[in-house]
Amino acid sequence: MIQTNILFNQETVSVNLIGTDHKHIPSLLHALKTNKLTLGNIHTPLMQVDLYSSEAILYSEKGDKYRVPLF
Repeated sequence: MIQTNILFNQETVSVNLIGTDHKHIPSLLHALKTNKLTLGNIHTPLMQVDLYSSEAILYSEKGDKYRVPLF
């Protein structure tokens, strides 16, 4: 598993690349900016993201998990 970091909402978020590579980071950033339905429900900062080739699992500081599809 490869790990990298992204900057989201002025916070550094750890991203675990699971079965994918850095090519999907732009898709993740686009999904984070455009998926208002899921991101509107997150009330605490993101702590970690597990990035797969077709989706991302977001983990908040409170331990909540959210699924965001990548397109």
